[in-house]
Amino acid sequence: MLLQRVITAIPLAVAVIWIILYQPSQVFFWLTLIITAVAAYEWARLAGLKTLGQFAYLALLCVITWLIVNYAGPLMRYYVYAGGVWWLLVSLYLFGKQPKPVSQDISLQKLLAGVLVIPAAVFAMNAVHVQDNGPEWLLYGLMLVWVADIGAYFSGKRFGKNKLAPAISPGKTREGLLGAIFAVSIYTLIAAKYFGLDTVSTVLLLMLAVVLTLVSVAGDLFESVLKREYGVKDSGAILPGHGGILDRIDSVLAAMPVFMVGRELLLLVAHSL
Repeated sequence: MLLQRVITAIPLAVAVIWIILYQPSQVFFWLTLIITAVAAYEWARLAGLKTLGQFAYLALLCVITWLIVNYAGPLMRYYVYAGGVWWLLVSLYLFGKQPKPVSQDISLQKLLAGVLVIPAAVFAMNAVHVQDNGPEWLLYGLMLVWVADIGAYFSGKRFGKNKLAPAISPGKTREGLLGAIFAVSIYTLIAAKYFGLDTVSTVLLLMLAVVLTLVSVAGDLFESVLKREYGVKDSGAILPGHGGILDRIDSVLAAMPVFMVGRELLLLVAHSL
């Protein structure tokens, strides 16, 4: 299973990195819109919609995303702020949550949550990508999520004893979370050197990295709740060894709005010094 995951992940990661670093922001936007479509389709299923409803939900989110990006640009920022606050609140709420009994009934709350969190992540990533050094910063944010996931996996496998959220995801441990924070901290120190940050900015970026790690875990746990309450193991089957698109981007959906806002605050502080 691990080998299959790696075989699937490497070409996908290379393609995404190539588009982020070497393609214009318009191309990157269309990539995120495609991801929005697949993620919306899977989210709708976990919220209880059937095939026609899933396609309608997919179309709704794509239209919302496209219209706001092209005709209501200032609204993107408020959308991202709302998404960031939502994920911070969810992060505090999730760790003690017990999933509801399995049900495939339509959940309006989950559908509304998807209307917020999926476009918010897309807006955040695109807002970062168009700025100076934006592609490099965006890649840092995305790779932070990947590094956290890898650190948690190997640390949890080697040292994991104490469950983090046993009712939601029995495989996650506190030791895995600490491993994720450690891996992300090392990665962030390297990134700070690359970006030429001073000591204060480096400390602030380390603090942001820890927050992003916690929020990314919350994104993973939230999707686990959706799957457990719907009664499935994966959100889909589009990626061999991984499941669905949501299974790969759940942490990204949570982290990106917080990352965009945190980066703006970091740059604001750096410029004021």
